[in-house]
Amino acid sequence: MPYVLTLALHPDEARPFPSRPGCGLRPLARRWPALDRLALADQARAGNGPPPFALSLPSWRSGRPTLRLTLLDDALWPALARDLVHAPTLKGPEPLLPPPTGGLRVTHRTYADLVAAARPETHIRLRFLSPTSLRSRGMHVPLPDPLLVYRSWLDRWNAFAPEALRINVVLLDVVAAHVGITHHELHTEVVDLEDGRQVVGFVGVVEYRVFRAGKIGGRWLRRLNLLADYAVLCGTGYGTVRGMGQTARERRRSAARRRGQGR
Repeated sequence: MPYVLTLALHPDEARPFPSRPGCGLRPLARRWPALDRLALADQARAGNGPPPFALSLPSWRSGRPTLRLTLLDDALWPALARDLVHAPTLKGPEPLLPPPTGGLRVTHRTYADLVAAARPETHIRLRFLSPTSLRSRGMHVPLPDPLLVYRSWLDRWNAFAPEALRINVVLLDVVAAHVGITHHELHTEVVDLEDGRQVVGFVGVVEYRVFRAGKIGGRWLRRLNLLADYAVLCGTGYGTVRGMGQTARERRRSAARRRGQGR
């Protein structure tokens, strides 16, 4: 049941956050107990499945920086809510950051809500807002290969959705046989990780098309769209707890309008 937390920050509160993806939460968690809980949760799951949350770096909206956290695991919410509402009392080597002064907006949609809202569309347009890298055979892949993209989403969905709503991995066979790229406007960016490593990711727009949709039926078509909708919450690929893989879905009408304005 994903929770989306949108925090409006004062500019001074946003300063400790990195301006580019790649930085882990641990340095920041020493100054903000709410993030410490997320960092510990991610550390506990390391090597045991996908991360239970996604982080977007502060973006400026209405003249002030805004941070977005998405919780994919309901168990994280109660303690995190207390940390965000009440002033921290812990002491450490660095000054602690108070709760965000601009307010906290929380939205919550159940996994059942997401299933019910999925449409049987044959065109899926995505905008990768921050560098996105997929993993295959132990290597980073800076390309939006449909199979790798959907595997990333499916792993997260099946890790956190209720058992009754989990999706059969046969979906990946459907992707391999029926989903292809019809358009892309991409470039690559290098991300410097906190441990000194570098990862190359892609940024930009990709359009997928479901070919021969009549052969797979409406149920599988809705599943393909469901995971594309879920990507907005869970992110895509590697490093989503570091601000990488931030993903937005664009409907064809809004995308066409944007292209027209750019002419």
